[in-house]
Amino acid sequence: MIQTLCPTLLRREPQLGPLDMLTHATEVAIIALCASHPRVEHELDDSALPRDITADRVIERAMALLEAVDRYRLLLHDPRALDDPPPDVDIF
Repeated sequence: MIQTLCPTLLRREPQLGPLDMLTHATEVAIIALCASHPRVEHELDDSALPRDITADRVIERAMALLEAVDRYRLLLHDPRALDDPPPDVDIF
C-alpha cells in the first residue's frame, strides 16, 4: 500500500494530499448518511421519504467521486492502466 501523505511522494505528486483528504471526507460523509438514513442501504420503494431518496442520490454521487479519484490515482501510477482492463474485471 502506498502512503500518499509521505513527504517524498507529495513532493513528486502534490495533488495526492488533497485527494486523500477528499477521499477521507467523502467516506466519512457516506458513513454518516447511511447511519442517518438506514433505509438507503436497501432498495428504496414508493414509500421512501424524500430525504431518504435525496440521501441515496448523494451517496451514489459520492461513490462515483471515489471511483473517479481511484481511477485518477491509478492513471498517475500507470498512464496505460485503463487501456485494456482484463475482461473479467469490472472497474466501474
